[in-house]
Amino acid sequence: MTFSDDTRQELARVIPSARCCRVAELSAFYELSGFLLGKHNQFLDFNTPSPFVARKILLLLKGLYPDLPTQVLMVRSRSRRSQVCTVRVLGRVPAGQVYQELKDQSVTGETGVPRRKCCRRAYLRGAFLSGGSITNPERTYHLEISTEQSRIAHKILETIISLGLEAGMTQRKGSLVVYMKDGGQIANLLSLMGAHSALLQFENVRVMKEMRNQVNRLVNCETANVDKTVKAALVQLEDIDLIDSVIGLEELPPKLREVARLRREYPYASLQEIGELMTPKMSKSGVNYRFRQIREKARQLDKLDPKY
Repeated sequence: MTFSDDTRQELARVIPSARCCRVAELSAFYELSGFLLGKHNQFLDFNTPSPFVARKILLLLKGLYPDLPTQVLMVRSRSRRSQVCTVRVLGRVPAGQVYQELKDQSVTGETGVPRRKCCRRAYLRGAFLSGGSITNPERTYHLEISTEQSRIAHKILETIISLGLEAGMTQRKGSLVVYMKDGGQIANLLSLMGAHSALLQFENVRVMKEMRNQVNRLVNCETANVDKTVKAALVQLEDIDLIDSVIGLEELPPKLREVARLRREYPYASLQEIGELMTPKMSKSGVNYRFRQIREKARQLDKLDPKY
């Protein structure tokens, strides 16, 4: 099973206790995958490919209406690679009762965002179970909820934003997709929806990825510093060899002669390490100044272009 499947199964086991939250979650199921059917609206269907989600829909309905006449249907494709589970409310009056309560829930704004925060969380949970998916965080951070209805897509987006989270919307093959790509934002949404096990796994992966990225940055930085040190040391050795071959290092002032001797003895040492080896010890800037003097002397002898 994928990380997305595990997350859906966990959310399918979350049954809200408040009646308003059950209605809000059922309204998400209806808006994304529900239908009022029959010549006289005698059927109210909730469709889903997941038996776990179908069971949750049935539990939500029975919790709200204990005596509600329902039927669960399962239709498999001929290839048996896909299936549709339908939870059906039977009868015009019961179907109308459920439909009316879904429409009468307390909402705010033109898009119909649930008024209560708890109901917004329940609504997003139902929307994710109906048309959502989340990528394995080992690969990338991406959560999305897809629907063909523009009004519902904007409602989902506004509901996410109303909870203080950031999301975007795009179009893909005739559907509108509400998506999130920031790891921290996705983690917050998982927490709000009640996917705590998925959140723990998601955060563990996120922490490990951050640590690997930090280590890689440090290694790259250290490698760049080493490369810079080696290149500078090679130039300094060339200058020292040139001076030695033309006039001899004995002609240099004692302070310059000391850093030249240490550079030949420790060809790959950093300026700070050279300074630690001197007597008395010298700062990195002081050692660098002496190497610039050596460079200037070599340039005078060979008319080199300055490299510092």
